[in-house]
Amino acid sequence: MAVTFVRSIPANGARNVSLTPVIQTFFDKNVVNDSVWENNREEFDLVRNEIIIPINVTRIPDTVDFDRRREIFIQPVNSLRPNTSYGLVIKKNLTSKSGETLGKQIRISFTTRGITPEE
Repeated sequence: MAVTFVRSIPANGARNVSLTPVIQTFFDKNVVNDSVWENNREEFDLVRNEIIIPINVTRIPDTVDFDRRREIFIQPVNSLRPNTSYGLVIKKNLTSKSGETLGKQIRISFTTRGITPEE
């Protein structure tokens, strides 16, 4: 069976997302094990109008917290633009510890919040 994308925070279609988000992605299998981590950290792109935005992809190793083995975190290196649409692309070769892949590309779209007068 393939790895299944379960959900993300923020969810697909979210609005008013922070300009410095930590995007949590959740899967149904262990995707952070050392045996697959080097591959999986390259399986994410954050895009704005198809321009790739620099990101950090992190995990909590399954040896540290086994209950977090299905979570991967994505954070832009720099603040995002206000009132702007972004897409997080999860590529099809994301792999579980047991060797199964996502098998299809997933795209999560969200829009950042606006600037408030005090910023």
